Amino acid sequence: MISYVENINNVIEYNELLEKMGLERENEIIIKQALNKTLFSISAYDYGEIVGYGRIIGDETLYIYIEDLMVVEDYRNQKIGTTIMYKLLDKVEEYKKLSPNIKVYVKGDSKFFKKFGFKSKKEMNIEEHLILANTVKDSKLFNWEEEIDEKELEEVIETLDNDGLIIFPTDTVYGIACNSLSERAIQKVFEIKNRARYKPINVLTDSVDKMLQVVETINPIERELIKKYMPGALTIIFNKNNNTPDILTAGLDTIGIRIPNNEIALRILSSFPYPLAVTSANISGEKDGVELNDFISKFDGKVDIIIDGGKTQLQKPSTIVRVENDNIEVIREGDIKIEL
Repeated sequence: MISYVENINNVIEYNELLEKMGLERENEIIIKQALNKTLFSISAYDYGEIVGYGRIIGDETLYIYIEDLMVVEDYRNQKIGTTIMYKLLDKVEEYKKLSPNIKVYVKGDSKFFKKFGFKSKKEMNIEEHLILANTVKDSKLFNWEEEIDEKELEEVIETLDNDGLIIFPTDTVYGIACNSLSERAIQKVFEIKNRARYKPINVLTDSVDKMLQVVETINPIERELIKKYMPGALTIIFNKNNNTPDILTAGLDTIGIRIPNNEIALRILSSFPYPLAVTSANISGEKDGVELNDFISKFDGKVDIIIDGGKTQLQKPSTIVRVENDNIEVIREGDIKIEL
């Protein structure tokens, strides 16, 4: 017999559900941080064993997200996903009564929801109060492997300024990018990558001045690291400032930033007035894209512009560090070995 319980956000059960669905278990600390940000959740149980889950996150006034809708495959014909979604939608209506202008997002297209028992978007009243991921019919492909086309660069900047998405090469891997100060654009990046909302997105820029648009301060050790290793494959974790959207940092108080060592990336970054939110051009959990053929079939039609700059130079992620109490902590080893 299936029972439904509200607001049980158990890390162990969450990982058990991931395993039952054939997915990899997540780091328990990261899951705990994510679940702590849950506004409302529904868990489905079959005689005490979790078989389904869905939750709402957000700030309760400006935006909320329905996400992590999961049902073990053997139970999908029992309308568990449908029941969970309707319970979540009922909660959405409560938020909308309190804040009529609140924006509500949900991951997944019609095919996704049919898998959970919905016959159509109309059955869910999606057109009334849910905004699905935006896509474009066909992505424009710009070939800048030999040289950067100035007119196309103008179109890239205009696209970013209008909350569009682009893919371009960096010195490490190809990245999906958008305006780091646009919640709407960042939301679309999460959607097309199928990226969990508890995973923050790092930022790329071309100067220290632009870093200060999103970080609180830059201390002397951090400035020395920037001077010695940037442009390059080093990401520094800073304390963010109040201008930085919570969706970008997954609600954390920190943000990762670097200046890439790639001509195409730097031309785009120097031409745009704000830092860019950039995450690897892949579906979450899959291999990073280091050349066009690695990702174009997955993202053609889902981003506005794809820029081909040939194979990336380093073909692996950056080193990540954080400076605390005048000590440099290496969070992830990458191409750069830190020496000061």
